[in-house]
Amino acid sequence: MKPHVIAAALLFSAIAHAGSIVQKPLDEFVIYDIPVASKTGTTTVMFPSEITGLFAKSVAVQDQENAGFLISFTPGNFYFTIRALKKDAEDHLTVIFNRKAYVFHLTASDHPFYNVTLYQEERSGKEGRINVVPERVLSLMDKAKAYPLLLKADRDALAGVLHAAPRITNYYKDFSVRILDVWRFEEEDTLIFRLELVNETDQAIYYKPQDLAVRLDERIYTESLTDASGVMPPKSVTPAFFAITGNGQGGRNHLAPENKWNVLVVRAEPRQGARTAGESSNKNVVR
Repeated sequence: MKPHVIAAALLFSAIAHAGSIVQKPLDEFVIYDIPVASKTGTTTVMFPSEITGLFAKSVAVQDQENAGFLISFTPGNFYFTIRALKKDAEDHLTVIFNRKAYVFHLTASDHPFYNVTLYQEERSGKEGRINVVPERVLSLMDKAKAYPLLLKADRDALAGVLHAAPRITNYYKDFSVRILDVWRFEEEDTLIFRLELVNETDQAIYYKPQDLAVRLDERIYTESLTDASGVMPPKSVTPAFFAITGNGQGGRNHLAPENKWNVLVVRAEPRQGARTAGESSNKNVVR
């Protein structure tokens, strides 16, 4: 299982030296004091997802006389690395992330932070559960469907969205499932899957949309919303979308879209399928 970058970083920080590897909650109203590596190594700052922009006075992408810090950043990445070039270097770096500005007070230090992980605090409802209403998940699914258009026309609308095109195929008896795209919406801790269900037989195959799920290792994540017909016509390729939100126990899943997903499809009886595609009965996952 490949957890989202935040989970991996948090685990690493828990076992590493507390003074050099830290985690901080995202807060646009706080100025972060960051002691930056100068003599050895670099300081890495990690965000939950793609960074939009970086701005500073004496931070440069290549060594030059008037630069106090040297930064390495590739547009589209969720992190950057920085190193102090002078022992008395000091500056303020502004990072644009998810339509908000975060300010870092940088100072050269012999005792730097080597890794800084910024995380979004969970939004909880009653009993500490993630509060993402079905209408919100539906809007995320609509955004995923419009992803190619938004990528060209309105990139700001995709702030905080990660995308992967795994092109994984799961094989079942008489049909297969192609996983074409997976989107992660960080704030809502929701993943949207775009599938193609391929029926190569001469008979219609019925399944239960409300029982679509994914398996990672020994863990199963059930759907929070589905847009699927419940039937694969003979000799057809049928589209389907479904979402998973949280970990099924009220917490966050922190899952990256690049995992090796295994989609679980529950069949329905031929006569029963057309009539009860929206009902839940005996769940027998078949291969």
